[in-house]
Formats: sequence, structure tokens, C-alpha cells
Amino acid sequence: MGLPDPGSTRVVLIGASGYRHFPDLPAVRNNLSRLAELFRSPRFSGLPAGHCATVLDPTAAKDMLDAVHQAASEATDTLVVYFAGHGMRSPDGSLQLALRNSEHGRKLYESVSFDYLRAEVLDSMAFRKVVILDCCYSGAALAGYMGNPEEFADQTAIEGTYVMTASAATQAAKAPVGAPLTSFTGALVRAIADGVPDAPNPLDMNSLYRHVRHQLNSRGMPVPQQRAGGQGHAIALFRNNWTPPTEEPTLAAQREEWFREIQEGLLWRLKDVPALGKDRLRNDFGEPALIRSLLVARIAVQLARGESTANIRGMLTSSPVFAAPGPDIDELTELIADVQFGFEHDGLANTVVVLDGLGLLPWSPESTYMLLTEYWAAQRGRTVPRTRVERELSELWGTADSRVLAALSSLPSFPLEAFPHLWERLKAEPDFRVGNAGAMVLTQRGGGDQAWERWMSTRPWSTLKARHLVRLGGDLVRCQAAQRALDRLLDQAPPGHEFSGVLERAAKIIQEQLERIALAMEGMSAIECDLLRERGRDEHFQDGCLATFQEHLLNRYQIFSPFLEHETTHGTWGPLPWWSIALHDERERQAAEELLVRGDMQLSITAKNHDADELVITCQEPGAGPSGLTTHLRFDLHDPVHACELLLLARRQSVAVDFLTEHIDEWDDRDVHLIGTLAIAIGGDIGATLADIATRALRQLTPGASGPAIYHDGVPSLERLLKSSRLPQICRHPR
Repeated sequence: MGLPDPGSTRVVLIGASGYRHFPDLPAVRNNLSRLAELFRSPRFSGLPAGHCATVLDPTAAKDMLDAVHQAASEATDTLVVYFAGHGMRSPDGSLQLALRNSEHGRKLYESVSFDYLRAEVLDSMAFRKVVILDCCYSGAALAGYMGNPEEFADQTAIEGTYVMTASAATQAAKAPVGAPLTSFTGALVRAIADGVPDAPNPLDMNSLYRHVRHQLNSRGMPVPQQRAGGQGHAIALFRNNWTPPTEEPTLAAQREEWFREIQEGLLWRLKDVPALGKDRLRNDFGEPALIRSLLVARIAVQLARGESTANIRGMLTSSPVFAAPGPDIDELTELIADVQFGFEHDGLANTVVVLDGLGLLPWSPESTYMLLTEYWAAQRGRTVPRTRVERELSELWGTADSRVLAALSSLPSFPLEAFPHLWERLKAEPDFRVGNAGAMVLTQRGGGDQAWERWMSTRPWSTLKARHLVRLGGDLVRCQAAQRALDRLLDQAPPGHEFSGVLERAAKIIQEQLERIALAMEGMSAIECDLLRERGRDEHFQDGCLATFQEHLLNRYQIFSPFLEHETTHGTWGPLPWWSIALHDERERQAAEELLVRGDMQLSITAKNHDADELVITCQEPGAGPSGLTTHLRFDLHDPVHACELLLLARRQSVAVDFLTEHIDEWDDRDVHLIGTLAIAIGGDIGATLADIATRALRQLTPGASGPAIYHDGVPSLERLLKSSRLPQICRHPR
């Protein structure tokens, strides 16, 4: 069988991680995040984000079964339901899926009978059905087990459906304490991410099962089992990304792969858009995929600045990248609408959370656009003169950013192509004592391991797709820690001691590696260098809060709701801060139109003190300019949505403001009109103040919380607060 049709497929990922009467299963949260990432990734499955629902810690059967019912009602091709958590057995022997308030042997109504879930799956019109259960019966005495070793496969039989369970008879499904994923789901995720050797592409469930079974069995772990009806074994949910092991690719090759992933991420929603068809682009400006992804990023930048569809269409119509005859008005309108839809729902390039695998920030399409233009300029500069590249940067991509132009002088790829492997250099040292000393300070004894773990824990991107940066960053922090340790040892060594020479030789190797890292970074973009730098404690916490808030924003349906009469509102559109200013009369409307021409407005902040309950942002022309327009936006610092929005403002460093009027006709119907949009820059001082205030407020709201332990995590306590809070306003007026 081929892969499911993404438009007709639905996936529900259910996880119960917190319990009152059973041990908590924190790894279940990561199970859901990682599986959702794989299902949504164009590299593995490519489902739209809205077709893969996650239900974390449902408190009642309705919370869980409503999501399954909705997915089962919508799916016509494939339906997938996954559950991870505790399982237990009812007196009649049937399987119960334990929720937060479940108790062993009591209050079965606090659990969910698998029969109910099975009935919902059976009721679906989906052609293919897959159920995956990472649970077993509860009651095990040892910490780290999800339940008692009991057989329950016979209870899972669903005709025409494939079922995979985490454990076999007399075995328990394990969730080792401290592990990021449960044992079964961890093996499943690795098989999907790495691929399965000697298996078909796409990857059928039987091949996936046999590989997972072999991996778990070889490690002495509980062995999963499967059951299928009809052609269930042949169902395929993922591409098989297995590639035979070869020589480790150079950092240059890893970097090129990262850029290919970025381009695929930007384009996967738009592969069938006519305006980006193969015959619509000129072939003399660079690789077609790069040109297409640059166009998508440029449109996203224009949308984030509040440009209308007509203005963006005009920019595209005059773009030299299109071959004659270029796309017509309808095709360009469709392209813009599709980019806008993706930006509203995923930020950009399927970036559902801030700490995503590509390193792209949902609230900053400008950073993605600059990254790609720098890459394009460097590629282009290898084949045409610098003056021509500078001209094309302006004509094709509308930029004269000094950081992009700096890419023209960047070194070619040879520093990455020939980047030395530090550990191999130490092994090759004739004096084994030098190698041992270097290894010692690069690992636990010299603080290298701790530096590496801290650096990795604060990365704002996944280790899966930016391998060249992970290698460079890992070497950088290890070498810096090793250098400090060697300096201390040399200071303590007696003068003339023979071991001083060993330490000096090890220090020289470390210094040479740091010089090569610096040389490699000179040939990289500004965005890559920023991704490599170390994050402080507050910034790591902010990253986690923004990850949580962005997922909260992008997991809801967006629709414009007119503000109340004579009311000015702040809020968000997709992943961006976006405000609306109400104009009350003709004088204010005319003043706003003149202000939009001048394009000059600034923000100021008022708070009673550092621990104030409320923050007021004033928006006006400098010196109360000729428009006389002034508005005050109030933020409740006890509201997690407001605090997160302030943090988003600080990171975004700008906000778009819509000027709106309303008209009431003779039938008392209200009609809201957009006069125009103004992008207001937030200065560095105001941005730092906002970040400080928002961070302090969020720490008070989530005492004891820290940044995410794994790159795709958020802040659980903040997530709970956001779920119980009102949704932020959606202020952006339709274009």
C-alpha cells in the first residue's frame, strides 16, 4: 500500500502522564510530542498539523473519546489512534485505559474502557485503521513500570484494523525512570526516524513491528505484539528513510542537507500551487527549490508587516524570477492565500513550536528570509561577480541588509569540508598521555561533559536537522571548558615538571580546534552563528515559555472578530503580536491616513513599579505629532496570555497595528473597515524592559519552572495555565 492521503487521514495521539493513584509517567508527554512531529513532518508522513490531534492528560472519558469520535467521523482514508499511559483490568477481564483519577480495582468510571475506543474506531468510514497501545495493566511494585504483566491482545481485535501493543503475555511495558521516551515508543520513534533496513518504502506496519520487536528483544526489553485483520499488515503510515551506512558526511554536506530540509519545509504545503510550477520560474537565478522557498519566505515577511494581498501581488507581478508569461492574478492570489494559511497555522515551514527541528522561529519570518538570502548570495557569488549579486539582491529580493551582503565575502565551504574530528586528532597523538589528558578535560574531569549537556539542553532547535551546528557547538563548548581546565592545571603544575609538556601539547590541540571553529563560523550566516551561541538561564526559560505559547496560538482556529465599539485591542494573529486601533470619527480617520503616509509611531511603557499588576503601553507619534492619535493598551501581568504576549513582543521587536473604522447602516448592522496597517519597531531598550517584566511575571505565575529539558518541550505548568485562560484576541483584519 502507498502512504495515506493527508487530506483524508486523521491521527489522534492520547497520553496520560499525570496520575493521583499511580506513578506519574513524564515520558508520555515526550511520546506525544515526538510522534506528532513525525506525523507532521513532510519527510516522514506529511500530515497537516490540524489533522494530527494530541490529547494530553485527559481527565474524563469524554475528553479522550470526543477527539477520537471527531477524527473517526472525518477520516475516510486512514485513522490512527495511539494511547500511552497506565492500563488496568476490570473484573470481567476487559482492558481499561487509566486516566488521572483512576484507581486500581475501583471506580472504573474514572477510566476508559477500550471497548468504547474500539467502537469509535469501528464506526469510522476510514479505509485503513491503526491502533497502537503503549500500556499494560497496573499494579507493578517496581518503579518505572506501567503495569502488571498480563496479556490483553485478544481484547484489541478490530476487524480490518492493524493493532500493535507494547508488551506480550506475562510482560510489562516499561517506562524507565528518567528516560525521555517510554521503551516501546522510543523504539518505534527511532525506527521511523532512522528507517528500517531491507524494508519497503513506504514502511509497512509488519516491517515496522518486526524491527521494533527485534530491537527491544536484543536489549532484554518486553517484546511487543501485533494483530491485523485483512490487509492490516500492509498498511503504511511513514516513508522508509533508511539509507545504508556510509562514511560520515562532512560538515559542509550536513549544512547543505539542513538547507534542503528548510526548503522542503517551506514548500511542502505548496507543491501543487500553479504559480510555483516548474515552467513558471526562470532557471538562471539558482536552484528552483531555493528560489521557490525564497518567494514563500518573502511573502510571509510581507504578510507579517501587514501588507495587503494586492500589494504583495504587485510585488510578485514585477519580480524578475518568473518566466514570461508570468502567473496570472488568480494564481498569485492563490499562492498568497496558501502561504497565509500556512503562516496562520504553522508559523512558517511547519514550525509548530519555537524549538523546532529546522531552527526557524514562527514569529520571525524575517530571520528565515535573511537566512535564505544569505545562503543564496553565497551560492550565487561563486558563479557571478559581486557587483551583479548586489544588484540582484535588490532587484530579486528587495534587500540591502549589510548582514546579507557580508555573506558575499564569506569563505567557501572548505573550512567545513575539511573540519577535523577532535577525538580522532587526540587518538592520533604519538604521546598517548597527550590524548588521555585531552580526553580527560574534554569530558567529565575537565567539565566538558557538563558544558556539553548544558549547551544541548538550551538549544532552540532539534539535533536531528542541524547536525553541522550541533557538531560545531559541541566542540566549541567542550573546548572552552577544556581550555579553562588546562589553564588551571598548568598554573598548579610545578615549574619544569615533565607533565607540563603534556598539558601544553593538549592545550595547543584544543586551541587549534577553537581556531578552526572560528574559521568555520566565518563562512556561516548570522542566523547560524546566533543558533550556536550559549543561552543564559532567563533566555532558556523564555524559550520554553514562547514554545508553549506558540503551540497554544497555533493549535486554535483563527478568525477575525470585530472589536467592541470604540475599543482598542491588543492580541495575536497566528504567531505574531497584532494590535487594532479604533478610529472614532472622521477627524481621527483622516489623521490616521496622514500618519500612515509618514509611517512614524513609537511606544512607551508605564508601570507603577517592578512588581506592578498591570503594564500600560502607550502608542503615539513622537512628541505627540500632528496626528494627535494616542492609544493605551493595558496588559494584566497576572494573565499568562498577556505575559506571554509581552514576551513575544520583546522577541519579535516589532508589532503591526491595524487602524480600523466602523460603519453602522440603517439596519444597525456594523461593518468594520481597514484604513491601513503600520509596523512599529520596538527599540532595544523597550524590548529588554518588556522581556524583563514578562519573565518576572511568568516566573511568579509558574514558580519553580525552568526551561524545557528537551528541545521540543515547553513549560508544563504554563501550558496548564494557558489551557484554563481565555484565548488571546485575534486582531488582524482580513486583507
